[in-house]
Amino acid sequence: MRPEKILVVDDEKRIVDNIARCLNREGFDVTGAHDGSEAVALFEHQRFDLILLDISMPGMNGYEVMEHIFGLDGDVLIIIMTGFASVESAVKALKKGAWDYLKKPFEYTDLIKTVKNALAQSNLLAEKKAVSARLEASERQYKYMVNNSPDLVFTLDTNGCFTFVNDQFERLLGFSRKVLVGSLFEDLVHKGDRERVRELVASGNFVQEGTDGHELNFRFKRASRNLSHYDPHGAFAHMELKASPMYLPASETRKERKGVYAVARDVTERVILEAQLRQAQKMEAIGTLAGGIAHDFNNILMGIQGYASLVKCGFDRDSEEFKRLSNIDEYVSNGAEMARHLLGFAQKSCHEVSMINLNYLLKMSAKMFGRTKKDIIIDQYLEKKLWGTIVDEGQIKQVLMNLFVNAWQAMSQGGKITIKSENVRIDESRIDEFGFEAPGAFVKITVADTGMGMDKETMSRIFDPFFTTKARGQGTGLGLATAYGIIKSHRGAFKVDSKPGRGSSFMFFLPAEDTLVECDPTVEQDDKIINGKGRILLVDDEKGVIEVCFEMLEALGYEVKVATSGMEAIKIMDREGDKIDLVILDMVMPGMNGLETYEVIRRIRPDTRVLVSSGYSREEDLNRMMEKGCNDFILKPFDVAMLSEKLRGVFNPLEKV
Repeated sequence: MRPEKILVVDDEKRIVDNIARCLNREGFDVTGAHDGSEAVALFEHQRFDLILLDISMPGMNGYEVMEHIFGLDGDVLIIIMTGFASVESAVKALKKGAWDYLKKPFEYTDLIKTVKNALAQSNLLAEKKAVSARLEASERQYKYMVNNSPDLVFTLDTNGCFTFVNDQFERLLGFSRKVLVGSLFEDLVHKGDRERVRELVASGNFVQEGTDGHELNFRFKRASRNLSHYDPHGAFAHMELKASPMYLPASETRKERKGVYAVARDVTERVILEAQLRQAQKMEAIGTLAGGIAHDFNNILMGIQGYASLVKCGFDRDSEEFKRLSNIDEYVSNGAEMARHLLGFAQKSCHEVSMINLNYLLKMSAKMFGRTKKDIIIDQYLEKKLWGTIVDEGQIKQVLMNLFVNAWQAMSQGGKITIKSENVRIDESRIDEFGFEAPGAFVKITVADTGMGMDKETMSRIFDPFFTTKARGQGTGLGLATAYGIIKSHRGAFKVDSKPGRGSSFMFFLPAEDTLVECDPTVEQDDKIINGKGRILLVDDEKGVIEVCFEMLEALGYEVKVATSGMEAIKIMDREGDKIDLVILDMVMPGMNGLETYEVIRRIRPDTRVLVSSGYSREEDLNRMMEKGCNDFILKPFDVAMLSEKLRGVFNPLEKV
């Protein structure tokens, strides 16, 4: 350790030498100066730990020397030496910053004692400054880490009031430290969580001392007043909070609880995702149930339609019996459409698409809707030369009926619905506006009403699943979401234009072919029965379906062999496959399904004709079977005329329409 450096300043050389000699014996490194100017010059070139300075000197006196030296180093120790007995001079020197003073003449022991005491005190002060600097740096680091934490960090007193909050409160919730400190924690949380906060703060039973803390879940308010009341998560942030009691020593043997230390993490996104997952799981379960119901319903309809069509064959088209049976067909068709909607909801349906003129669907849907809603006027402005579109008729009908029902509900006192169709071309500059992949020709359908209209906030959410402005129990919020999904699945787009009090216009666009299609190609349906010959293997696990299909096939002139499972069908094909002209194969069967059965049949007899029969199958499964070589498919329920038409197409592909 280096010796302390001391500068002795006095105009008398003898005094300087004597003091230097004494201090050198104590191990100090002493330098002498004989006037103020010399002392200042020495101090400018090197630093001293302590200066012994005479007050009364010619030229620059001690006060002036102090002023110069303190200008160079404000922390240097200066001990004044004065030959005066004046207390005023010593006080003046101390006021100017001197550490202590010695009155000449002084004893050797007084000199050494005063110098060592001054240096010891100086070292203590230096250590204290170093510790304070480290503490200050540590505090700055602590504040930086706490205030830049992604979590909310705060402390509460025993009354539940905030004593500290970090900056994340303002970034995440919008509340500043000035607003929160001193306020009650319970005022920040959702009213449904306040009782738990009061209980915890009052009892202090967050956790026992020495544990890792207690995890709690609260909803914290957000400061913004411009939040959407349609968003259940907009006004509050879901926080996962970990709280621990704060203890401070009350005595050497006892600690006293002083409040709570807590860290809260924003888990709003996780809560939303969990809610969406639960909803998705619920919808999957509902979809599975809907699919099962639709499957059984289709089989019931299959029996009704099949037998009704067989009975119709015995009557003239103009007879009352034939007309009544045709009404049964119409009701069966409506039931089948309902089953398709259920299957569409379950996302397991097969869609039959065809090129149609949408004016036909608009007229038919408007006529059907107008029969039940007499207080609604329906105006139609339809493009006479409307382009053709490739769509699933049942699904587009569902979209239109959803739009009609929504328009009617928006006009509680009656009103007018305007339906419009037109041809439009979307160029490259507008495809982003509609979300199309490429420019081209489109058919635009508009359904406008004179109802109450919507504000921008409602318009931004109308296609969200389960969003509804209707009272509880009056709507599920699935109608427009389903309609939107159908149009998007057809590579189309939806647009909405509405203002409060001025009605709403729903517009959807569907890709079109620049070609004309007859408006009503199916008004006069041909119920012609086409007989045939051949041996058919009928594969289905439903007894009722087998019975009605067996009778229809025999009525058409075919010889029928029946299998009630995939395994039984394979055994028959293995035994007498060369005698089978065609297999009518159900897709959904227990054990071995239609696809698995078909793959085995192909290995046994690759050239076997196969007509797939399905009322409940995934579209991709049917497409896979068609790609593997199946000749055609027929959707349940079907009547004898539809069956005969499909069989003619399979046996005579060149005659297939």
